[in-house]
Amino acid sequence: MILIADSGSTKTNWIFLDAEGHKVKTQTTIGLNPYFVSEHQIQEVASCVVANQVNDVNRVMFYGAGCGKIKKASIIQNVLETVFPNAFDIQVEGDILGGARSTLQNAPGISCIIGTGANSCVYDGEKIINNVPSLGYLLADYGSGAVMGKDVLSMVLQRKLPVDITKEFYDFYQLDDREILDSLYNLPFVNRFLASFVPFLLQYSEVEEFAQVISQNFRKFFEYFVLPYFPENENLPITIVGSVAFHFKSFIVEEAARLHIEINQIVKNPMEGLIQYHTGVKV
Repeated sequence: MILIADSGSTKTNWIFLDAEGHKVKTQTTIGLNPYFVSEHQIQEVASCVVANQVNDVNRVMFYGAGCGKIKKASIIQNVLETVFPNAFDIQVEGDILGGARSTLQNAPGISCIIGTGANSCVYDGEKIINNVPSLGYLLADYGSGAVMGKDVLSMVLQRKLPVDITKEFYDFYQLDDREILDSLYNLPFVNRFLASFVPFLLQYSEVEEFAQVISQNFRKFFEYFVLPYFPENENLPITIVGSVAFHFKSFIVEEAARLHIEINQIVKNPMEGLIQYHTGVKV
């Protein structure tokens, strides 16, 4: 049996496949980004997911946010080797390689992620050959759920929105300023908290202030995550994976067009493409 996991900062999708590539079991858990989740928590989640499946799994492919660096990937690797003692092949890779394999398969291209976080790379059909530094929501991640959520909160707390929109925000989330600041500065998983405000941004995207947040974020996304690969790679197809990209697809395509960039594909999550990549079965 094969286990494929796609882990972002917010959630992890797990899917067990038989030898023919057919789905046996699926499960969703919290995101297991090793920058934000402890090894003990990762162990607990993984053990819960694999209940009654341990002896049947012989291959594990884990693609995760925060796993692009060997030191962090080794945390996930150690847990999976403990949880799946009979598996002969366990691989842990960054989510950006997962996105590239999913959308591009064995063809070269520029693969991007816009979810809770953001990232990009140049993929040669086998491996990543170039990528800009992934700096997280404090220093980059433009267009991501965390950064756009932060921008929404900033405008709300600074009273830069129309009064009726501000009231709608507080009514919708049932939070006061003290609770918001406490979550920002004293509680864990700030990136997830920030991303939770993206649905409100999408719902009121026609509001002028929010429209500017959206367009400015995606322009910065392309300027930071895509344009540095040009002109050498400007003829390569560009694909984007992620829930934020999926829901803001029209805004992304519009901003890309302004920069004379063509987007070839936007998908919500990479799992179907990963199944095809690892089993040859097109879902």
